[in-house]
Amino acid sequence: MASSRREHLLVTAQKLFNKYGFHATGIDLVQAESGVSKTTMYKYFKSKDDLIQAVLERRHDQFNVWIKNRVEELSEKNYPGEEEARVLAMFDALTEWFQTDTFYGCYFINASAEYSEEDHPIHAYAAQHKLELVDLIRAQLPPMESELADELAKETLLLMDGAIVCANTTGMKDAGERAKKMFRLLLAQVRQQL
Repeated sequence: MASSRREHLLVTAQKLFNKYGFHATGIDLVQAESGVSKTTMYKYFKSKDDLIQAVLERRHDQFNVWIKNRVEELSEKNYPGEEEARVLAMFDALTEWFQTDTFYGCYFINASAEYSEEDHPIHAYAAQHKLELVDLIRAQLPPMESELADELAKETLLLMDGAIVCANTTGMKDAGERAKKMFRLLLAQVRQQL
């Protein structure tokens, strides 16, 4: 029962933080929406920052499962036999996400913007999520020299995050497709160096 209350709080807070932002969503709203008392809330989370951290950890896990599953499915469906299929599928997954009615940008980009001090634990966690995403992207790249792969993974993250911000701020729902075209150009440049 205790874990289900904690999970209910996390689900509620995640929806509210996603839609309204971290600073704009007060603890009172989370309590009201979840139907959980202040005492119960503080039993699980000592502060709002602790709640935000737990929501980000939950979202990190969800995102990793989602992106890996979508990459697996979309790479086989859309790009059979292409060496770069798995990275291209990552852009397709982003494009799908941008079309949903729950897309309000990236939790981690938003968190790092709202908690902009680099040494703040929430900012640090958001940065760590992005660094792990670089590693995930790198693992999807076609075989190439290690240094080139490292750089291409970082540049690909830049394209993906740029697409997320653009889709959120301008409503450009095809930002993932545009970023995918730019990735193909980058990959062509890298292949010329091989």
